[in-house]
Amino acid sequence: MGRTFAFVDESGNHDLDTSKSGSSDFFVICSVIVTETDLPKAYELAGLARARHFQSGEIKSSKLRAKDADRRRRILVDLAELPLKLFFTVVDKRRVYQDGGLQFKQSFIKHVNNLLYSRLFDHCPDLHMTVDEHGGPEFQASLRDYVSERYSGDLFGDTAFQTKSSKDDVLIQVADFFAGSVAHIYEGKASAEVVEAYRNILRSRTLGILEWPPRYQSLIPPPMDESALADHRVHQQALKQADKFLSKVGQHLDEDERLQVCILDYLRFRSDFVADEYVSTGDIAKHLADRGFHGLSDQKIRSSGIAKLRDAEVIIASAAKGYKIPRTRADINDFLELASSQILPLLERIKKARDVYRLSSIGDYDILGADQYSEIRKLLQSLEPL
Repeated sequence: MGRTFAFVDESGNHDLDTSKSGSSDFFVICSVIVTETDLPKAYELAGLARARHFQSGEIKSSKLRAKDADRRRRILVDLAELPLKLFFTVVDKRRVYQDGGLQFKQSFIKHVNNLLYSRLFDHCPDLHMTVDEHGGPEFQASLRDYVSERYSGDLFGDTAFQTKSSKDDVLIQVADFFAGSVAHIYEGKASAEVVEAYRNILRSRTLGILEWPPRYQSLIPPPMDESALADHRVHQQALKQADKFLSKVGQHLDEDERLQVCILDYLRFRSDFVADEYVSTGDIAKHLADRGFHGLSDQKIRSSGIAKLRDAEVIIASAAKGYKIPRTRADINDFLELASSQILPLLERIKKARDVYRLSSIGDYDILGADQYSEIRKLLQSLEPL
């Protein structure tokens, strides 16, 4: 498959006191992910976009003001042509304990970047990461040591992690622009047309958005009428279960756990940022291929991914069209109807086979007689009319 390259930059500041003038509510980190094969093309197209929109300057989100919405949209459309994928970490600073260790800039930067690094180093094969410089040479050296100790062991080469000035790498500049643009969504500063451009790009380019601390809620504001409020609560509880699972998984995942995290990242992202639609198994397989899972059968996705997530109390609705994080009671009904259409006919067939053998053997042979089938016996008993 070759090497994978990640270029990382951020939007926002580290100050946890968001009441201060100029302090952002959110801290957004973007990783632009490019395969080795696509790297020359990515640099070429990024250079052309920089020259087109910023002439001799850097691609920087902060250079655009709120009134430059149409210009931002055009830049996003051009950057969407690059052969890249995106992964974001979004930190809601309003919900971070202000008196803890994260009040200090270096600790904050290390911790929140670690949220991103852990996902990338665990999931991307042969990863080489280039991060925008923070602080002086001593801090950059300490950051590299911090990453080396946690993710790489003896395999950590000289080029696996490096810091670099954004002015010297146009793909770090691209990460800056995407980070700033996504920050606008969370800060509520984006116009409707720019939000639509974000979503069109995010649909095809984003591999996941990791929100921290887990907030157990969506970007969709709660409705006012009683019926819609009940649907909203369905969505909130489903998101809570998803985020609880993601917050519990460790740093060193086995293959099936990695698969589950990748699937849930995708469904969680689609639930907030795309449309209220089901995601087909084929679409999930394509997403997993982008994350390094190639050649997975539909059965593998269902049994080792979806089924295991449900076993862990993650609520995933399903219908003939695919899977989704449920957003309404109708989505839950879809799931129940699909389950009912599969479970009840199967139980009825088992009952018929059991009746045939019990009758033909005059009661000597019960196909469900073994202890291992006691639960099926109870289910059939519950369906009997008397």
